[in-house]
Amino acid sequence: MKTFVRRLAAVLAAVLICLNLFYELAPGYIVGPETKLAFAAGFAALLGISLFYGVPKSSRGARRHDYMMLLFWYYLWVLANVLFFDNAFGRGFHLGVDYINYGAVNLEPLRTIRNYLIAYGYDNISLRLVVLNLLGNLAAFAPLGVFLPALFRWQRSIFFFAASLALGITAIEVAQVYTGAGSCDVDDLILNLAGALIVFVFCRVTPAWRHICRVNPRS
Repeated sequence: MKTFVRRLAAVLAAVLICLNLFYELAPGYIVGPETKLAFAAGFAALLGISLFYGVPKSSRGARRHDYMMLLFWYYLWVLANVLFFDNAFGRGFHLGVDYINYGAVNLEPLRTIRNYLIAYGYDNISLRLVVLNLLGNLAAFAPLGVFLPALFRWQRSIFFFAASLALGITAIEVAQVYTGAGSCDVDDLILNLAGALIVFVFCRVTPAWRHICRVNPRS
């Protein structure tokens, strides 16, 4: 029975991924942030059942690593889609509003954050848009605060973690300009890096760090 449940969960996880891919990539469909989170939560739950349900604790070591790695690849796909292709975030088409300037470059720290808050103060944009752009940027790379130290031991140093992330985010910002998928904004770098560092530091000073290190333990 336990084997059947694990296999059924694996099949349902695969079906969910196919549906997720279809709705994200099919022309004319827009998958909102809430639906994206529902897809991610469903995939994580079904994958967890398929790998761990009814499995003895002594056999969960390798499965724990596989679970995190599969979630990591899924997260990278979601992130790449949001950053370069996603219509829900205006990547497939311009939204037609003057405060989103595609292809622009902003190197003045806090300028974009300030402009969003000022625009909201004058009722020019909605609170939802402010949350999506500010808190969304804060949360976009936050999962890396768990994934990177869990899967790669050298990323457990905050210096290497922050340096790797800063270089990666900068490369993405430049790529967004050259592909026309967005702008290059230092505020995005600040928010993205801050979100990931907050999660990293929180895990580092709590018992969660012990569980993170168990995913890829030192020999």
